[in-house]
Amino acid sequence: MSWHETDVLVVGYGGAGAVAAIAAHDAGAKVAVLEKLESGGGATRLSSGGIFIPGGPEFADYLYSLSLGRMPKDVLDTFVRYNVDLEEYFASIGVAVSHWGGNSQEVSVSYPPLGAPSWPKVHGGKLIRVHATAADEEAIPPEMWEKMTNNERVFHIGRTYGIDLWLQLKACVEARGIPVFYNTRAMELIMEKGVVTGVAAVKDGQEVFCKAKRGVVMTTGGFAGSVRMKETYLTCPFEYLGTNDYCTGDGHFMCQKAGARNWHMNAVCGQVGFKAPEFEQAFQPRAVSEAFVWVDRAGRRYTNETVEKLHNAWRKVSLFDPEGLTEDRAWPRIPVYMVFDETMRRKAPISRDWRANKDYSWSLDNMEEIKRGWIKQGETLEELAKATGMEPKILKTTIADFNRYCREGADAEFGRDPKTMKPIDSGPFYALPLVPALISTQGGPEHDKDARVIGRDGQPIPRLYAAGELSSVIGWLYEAGVGHAESTVFARLAGENAAKEAPR
Repeated sequence: MSWHETDVLVVGYGGAGAVAAIAAHDAGAKVAVLEKLESGGGATRLSSGGIFIPGGPEFADYLYSLSLGRMPKDVLDTFVRYNVDLEEYFASIGVAVSHWGGNSQEVSVSYPPLGAPSWPKVHGGKLIRVHATAADEEAIPPEMWEKMTNNERVFHIGRTYGIDLWLQLKACVEARGIPVFYNTRAMELIMEKGVVTGVAAVKDGQEVFCKAKRGVVMTTGGFAGSVRMKETYLTCPFEYLGTNDYCTGDGHFMCQKAGARNWHMNAVCGQVGFKAPEFEQAFQPRAVSEAFVWVDRAGRRYTNETVEKLHNAWRKVSLFDPEGLTEDRAWPRIPVYMVFDETMRRKAPISRDWRANKDYSWSLDNMEEIKRGWIKQGETLEELAKATGMEPKILKTTIADFNRYCREGADAEFGRDPKTMKPIDSGPFYALPLVPALISTQGGPEHDKDARVIGRDGQPIPRLYAAGELSSVIGWLYEAGVGHAESTVFARLAGENAAKEAPR
C-alpha cells in the first residue's frame, strides 16, 4: 500500500480529463491524473473531432427542447454561456482549432449528409462547427484537389480529427508538468463523514490510495463497453463504433456507491453502422448514389432514407415487435439493409471511416468488401433476397415500386425528394446489413451547473465533480458536435471549482 497526495485528483485521461487537469492546474492547484490503460485519449482520440459552437444563448432553449424538458435549465444555460467562447478558451490553453470545411469537399453524393445540425431548429444566431487540428495542417487548395486521385480525395474527406484534439490536449498537460499515472485503475471513492477525500486504486496488482486535499474530478467515460450495463439501460442491441477497453462504466459504479443519483441512463449518441466480424468496431456507412433504399429484414422500405438524422437514425431501426419473438424477428429492422446496384458499387467507397482505432481502408470500388462477404451480392433480386434472408416477392415489389416512383417523379410512400432518387436497375444487386451502433452513452451521475455530482438527497456530494461522457448533459436527442463542447465546458468548470475548494 502507498499514498499519493495532491490537491485535485482527476480520474480518467481522455479529453475531459485533460481539460479538467489543465483547468485545475491553471487555477493554482497541484494536480494528478489516474488512467487505467497504458495510454490515454478515450473517446476523444477516436472521434471525428467536431466541436459545435452556437451563435448565442438561445441555443440553450434548443437543447432544452431536445432533452424533452428533462434537463435542468440552469445547467444548459451555463453550458451555452461557456460554449459560445470555446474557441477563445482553446486558444488560451494552447489548443489550435480551425473551422470545418477546408478539406471536407465531397467526391459524390452522400447520405446521410454531413456538415449541418442534426436538428436544425435554432432561430437566431449562427452555428459554427469547428475541429481541432494539428498546427502544421494546411487546407488543400483547389488546384491540388484537382490533381488528387479519387482515393486520395476520399481519404482526406474521411479523415477524423479527434486524434489531433487529443494530441494537443495531451501536449498541454505535459507542458504543465502534470503527472499522469497510467495502468492505474480507480476502484472506489474514499469518503470521510460524507466528504470525498480521495480514491482507492490498483496499480500493477497493488492497492494504491490517492489523497485529494481539494477534490476529485471523475472523467471515466461511458459504458458502451459493458454488455451488462447496455442490456440493463438501453432499449435494443447495439454494436459500437469505438473500442471497448476503456468505457466499462467504472466511474458509474464508483459514483453510485458514493451516493450519486443518475440521469438519462437510456440516452445515447448513435448511428446505424456495419459490423464486420473481423473487427471489434463497427464501420460508418454512407450511400454514395441516389440509387439506393433502406429495407427491413423482410425487404420493405420503412422511411425516407435521405432525411434520417445522422446520430438518430438508429431509433427507427430499433423498432421492437413482441409478436416476432417466436420467429426470431423481435427486432424486424435489426439488421436493415442498404440495397443498391452496380452503378453505386462502382462510384465510391461506401465507408470512409478512417478512425484512429481502425487499421483498415475501405476499397475504392467496394469489391474487397464483397469478396469478404460483408456486402451481400445477387445477380438478380431473387438471389440477393436468398443471400440476406429477405422475402423475394417483397424485395422485388419494393424495388419495382421505388423504380416506378423514380419514373413518376414522386415517392408515394415516404415523400423522398425526386432529386435524391434514381432507379435501382443495373445488376448485380447488393445489400449491406446495418445495425444500431453506439458512438457514446450519455447517462451517468447527475451534476449541477458547477459540475458538482448530485447525491440521492438532491444535494451536491462534497468535493466530487464529474464531466465528459460519464455525466453528459445531452439528455435525449444528440446534436452533432455537442459532445466535445459540453465535455470541455464542464471539465473546465470541474477543474476550476475543485481547485477553489479549501484544502483539507
